[in-house]
Amino acid sequence: MMKKINKNFVVVSDYNWLPDNLEDSWVDKWCENYLIYDKFHRFPENGKVKHQKNFGQNIYDMFDFIVEHYDNLPENTLFCRACIMWPKDTGNPRLDESGKRLSNGNCTEGFFLENCNNETFTELQDFTHDPWRINNSHNRIGSENSYMELNTSWYFGSFPGKHYMNVNDFLNEMYVNPDIPQWMRFAPGGNYIIPKSCIMKYSKNFYEEIRRILSYDVVVGEAHMIERCIWLIFNSDWEVREKYK
Repeated sequence: MMKKINKNFVVVSDYNWLPDNLEDSWVDKWCENYLIYDKFHRFPENGKVKHQKNFGQNIYDMFDFIVEHYDNLPENTLFCRACIMWPKDTGNPRLDESGKRLSNGNCTEGFFLENCNNETFTELQDFTHDPWRINNSHNRIGSENSYMELNTSWYFGSFPGKHYMNVNDFLNEMYVNPDIPQWMRFAPGGNYIIPKSCIMKYSKNFYEEIRRILSYDVVVGEAHMIERCIWLIFNSDWEVREKYK
């Protein structure tokens, strides 16, 4: 029987979120072709599981996959966190045995299954389906029901960076005179379907630089920054600086 996700290669970042028996996971049940980045090193490594360095959350994994498979990329890759379909609500979080909050999700199962076989660039989030989350001062709903956040680099106050402390500095470093927006369009959690054609608009060197700035600790300010830049990276036509071409 054909599995539910059969058009796209799925790259899943897991940090103790999937069940101990992978055959019970949504990944194994639903995905025809996949790779799990096991950041907790729970599962035996094989062609579908890789023990991953615990750097930069799932954002590091996205760019690590692109760098390592740059010459042999799937036509479309779905990048997501293993907990993508967990509850988003802070009032109903997933807890471990000690009562510690594990994480939160980014979209409903229905939304995920409706969009998981898209073969175009897709933001996997449905935060904008919950009007109470939108305050129109810090965030708002953009075109195509997209999630928009005011560009203030506020997250560096909670998660200091090593290489950057402002998203505008990063964009000016990578691009020539970028038209930096006041509002950043992105999928909270960094879950996307990205076609190979979008990825190949940049050199491998470009992605190696992004991976480098994410690869120094578990939770880094730059990961929150890049999370907010992914839509711009793959949908802008800005000129890349010579050293990243």
